Amino acid sequence: MTAPTQARQIHVAVAHRDPYVAAGIASLLRSRADFVVQSGLPETDGDGDPVDVLVTDYATGVHKATNVPSSRNRSTLNSFLVVTDQSTGWQIRRAVDAGVRGYLLHDCSVEELSDAVRCVAEGRRYLSCPVADQLLENISAAVPTARELEVLQLIAEGLPNKEIGRRLGIGEGTVKTNVKAILRKLEEPTRTAAIGEAFRRGLLLEASP
Repeated sequence: MTAPTQARQIHVAVAHRDPYVAAGIASLLRSRADFVVQSGLPETDGDGDPVDVLVTDYATGVHKATNVPSSRNRSTLNSFLVVTDQSTGWQIRRAVDAGVRGYLLHDCSVEELSDAVRCVAEGRRYLSCPVADQLLENISAAVPTARELEVLQLIAEGLPNKEIGRRLGIGEGTVKTNVKAILRKLEEPTRTAAIGEAFRRGLLLEASP
């Protein structure tokens, strides 16, 4: 008699900046039989079982998704699920544009958290209903491109155009073009005002982890 086939286990890493949120998520996921859960960011040396999903906070998720290596191999993690209180349409859209596949708010249920992890592990997107509603309301708004957001982040760090160009490997003229586009999209007359508006909309991140 053939033994029943056991469902594939999903390997999940939980690395949230709020230690209490991280502990709660890890505990909830461990209560489900199909999850193997580890705490902290996964190892990058390829040892051990590859992680299917990284459950993390907003800033870490966007940073990691934006900086996924171009090579796609078995050890490259590129499935991110954000659990956060960042709920504006701008913030959600930035995360989705960066490559974050799952987006939940802190008040999600354990059932929704589990469903989201499974969905993201299968390579699909999962947005909670409030998140999807916010994203739809924001979809028609002019949002800075990925390059413009890089320029904006460096402006916020106080770098002049020449240094921004050197950091990003682009010409100073291209930087100026990006700055003009940023001011237009944020509807602000100056760089300082644009930075303030970008923080209000959630377009600028905290220091990278």
